[in-house]
Amino acid sequence: MEYLFFAAMFCLLAYVMYRNVTLISRYRHNKEYIECYQDMLAENENAYDRISRYIENEKSEEFKNKGRILKLFEQMKRNEDCQETLAQLDLKEIFYRKGKYSRAQVMMNTDVFVWLYLDMAKARKLSKFDVLDALHEKFEAMPEMEMRVEYQLIKAIYNALCEKEDAGVEMLSSLLDGSFAKYEYEKNLIGLFKRFASSTLAYSGEPMEDYYKEDLHSFAGTAIGKTYMKDLEIYDKYPPKKAEEETENKEAEENSEAEKEEEKTEE
Repeated sequence: MEYLFFAAMFCLLAYVMYRNVTLISRYRHNKEYIECYQDMLAENENAYDRISRYIENEKSEEFKNKGRILKLFEQMKRNEDCQETLAQLDLKEIFYRKGKYSRAQVMMNTDVFVWLYLDMAKARKLSKFDVLDALHEKFEAMPEMEMRVEYQLIKAIYNALCEKEDAGVEMLSSLLDGSFAKYEYEKNLIGLFKRFASSTLAYSGEPMEDYYKEDLHSFAGTAIGKTYMKDLEIYDKYPPKKAEEETENKEAEENSEAEKEEEKTEE
């Protein structure tokens, strides 16, 4: 019994050491990747060059492809040809391990969905339907992803932006009313996914509760929300609350000044 206990402890220790080495290794890859997308959200001039260097120097195919998702956005933003990047983009290198679907890989890389949604909105703004179709096809080649909310949102956004028959309304609405229990998802990001859903519904002109309309003002106040909503051309309709309040205050002051001028005139 004592031997089994020590054997179990040895296995646990070995596993913990393995996980720590793995996490440290991922940290090195992730650090530069995170700094690249922070530059992009901040609209820094060197963002494109930095992500290009990252892809060139990165040894991991997983992180090379995460970088390509970012580069795709920057190339569209700069109105450059992005077909080579799109052709090189292999999503299986991100979500699969040794050629097989890996739930652990998906959970570690859920952040890439945010950039895929941003890529899709940018493609729609520029009428690059070939990019939208290509991204959709890459996901169709991974049927195991069907069980995830993040992928269902990909499909719904695609249908909405391409104005398909159902426009993804059913799935987008299900996300907002909480009817997605049958799917797997990253709990820490579900609030963000709901905001993408409500923004896409607003783009489609679909009715939704006032609560979600109000929440869009908050989303517009974030770098991610601002980027997505501007590309969907709904940002001006749901500006950040602070900006909206400043506009209202300015109008109130102008009206007050106008009233004072009228009173002086009457006197």
